[in-house]
Amino acid sequence: MRKFLWIFFVCICQLSFGQKYDYRWILGFVGTPGLTGNTDIVFTDSSADTINSHRNATMQNSQTTISDSSGNLLFYTNGDRIYNRNDRIMQNGDSLNYGAAWDQYYGGLAYNAVEDMVGLPTDTTGVWNLIHYYEEYTYLASPFLYTWRIEQTRIDMRGDNGLGTVVFKNKVLVQDTLGTYVTACQHGNGRDWWVLASKSSSNCLYTLLVQPDTIIEYPLQCLGSNYLSGDEGQAAFSPDGSKFAWVANYGGINVYDFDRCTGLLSNPKHLDYHITGNQSFQFGLSISPNSRFLYVAQSYCIFQFDLTADSISTNVDTIGHIVTPPDNSELTGYYFLMQLAPDGKIVISASNSEHQLHVINQPDKKGDSCSFVNYAFPICYNNTFGLPSYPGNYRLGALHGSSCDTLTKTDTTSVAIAKINREKILKVYPNPATDYAVVDYGFTDWSTGTSVSMEITDAIGRVVCTQSLPAYSGFQKLDVSKFASGLYNVAIKRSGATVATAKLVKE
Repeated sequence: MRKFLWIFFVCICQLSFGQKYDYRWILGFVGTPGLTGNTDIVFTDSSADTINSHRNATMQNSQTTISDSSGNLLFYTNGDRIYNRNDRIMQNGDSLNYGAAWDQYYGGLAYNAVEDMVGLPTDTTGVWNLIHYYEEYTYLASPFLYTWRIEQTRIDMRGDNGLGTVVFKNKVLVQDTLGTYVTACQHGNGRDWWVLASKSSSNCLYTLLVQPDTIIEYPLQCLGSNYLSGDEGQAAFSPDGSKFAWVANYGGINVYDFDRCTGLLSNPKHLDYHITGNQSFQFGLSISPNSRFLYVAQSYCIFQFDLTADSISTNVDTIGHIVTPPDNSELTGYYFLMQLAPDGKIVISASNSEHQLHVINQPDKKGDSCSFVNYAFPICYNNTFGLPSYPGNYRLGALHGSSCDTLTKTDTTSVAIAKINREKILKVYPNPATDYAVVDYGFTDWSTGTSVSMEITDAIGRVVCTQSLPAYSGFQKLDVSKFASGLYNVAIKRSGATVATAKLVKE
């Protein structure tokens, strides 16, 4: 009995607090030796460190990089092959999405469709479901023939001595004419995942419920009168799981309310395509950590919409304009894809090969206060198009108090103790610190309070720093260069109450 209860306790901890799956990104592509390669972005010892990794893998639009709950690399995929942490093709990890499109159009290097790959953890540590698109173009036919499928691949990291094995791959879930994205939101039970994908050139969306060992297809949801044409574009759930939005190139943007318990969309709103005076496309889309602001990347501009406004379509700010790279070393690349990072910033890629990324530093703030900076983040090698795809929020957890929060009610006392103990884990590093310190609060239970903040006091209790934390983020980089030498107390507070503390020594 003791052994069973311990195993149950550990599983609940992993279920509620496995939070650092998106802490490493792998970018770049294979090409000219010495001029191209891979960059790892590692969200650990600083808000975003870069590593020249030489992985010899082309990573374009269809990609994701998955870490374990502590942020250590597990595997990555470019939509064609699944690689283990040693940069070798995982057992049975070749020929993902294999077909004529891969061979004829993508040149056998990497899939290049927009956001058609997402990795979802199960309640068994190390077992993952990949939900991905298969797209087939038959060039010899006239007109071209298109085959689209949503497929499932299962990965078990316990195989091959911890390097992982692909248990099965390319299992067909849906076959239809589809759009180009697949994205996910955690079910209100904190374990399962909702996956949405659009039916091509329509107002309809497929809804899949991904459970650990079963995937259920729900009826098509067809809402609103606006049919989005030009299906290429990103989709995203808001970090709190209450909103869903997708953009379709020239067709505009659709926004919905989302129910995490039922998977149902409601209250559809259509935002027209914004003409900027240039013939341009819009592919990129992301939502701020506080779930208030929707960002859309068009070729030449970046727009911010306020999702809380009575009229979203008229409450729009242009917060970014494309400019020539500062060193004139490469061609101007249009804005392309967007991804919310675990430090609460939004990263934006370019539509051609560039060795710099654009960044929205404070996306929870309105208008120019969001602090968008062109070419703000240099990387080791040029990156073409891609950023890794992730669900709306790996750190969302169960919808506490809802009718579907059922998995944690079987042992309320044990679960409550597990959550309280896990939330007390607060790390500050490097420690002692000289110029900066990273405050890692990655296990904070956001769902039990409306606001989370950080407060730093000196040895005699004087407050030297206070900062609101981006919703559902995992850590923040803190400039301590102006702090006097000495001992400080770092506290994480939720709705004014302290939930975790740690010491910081400033040299």
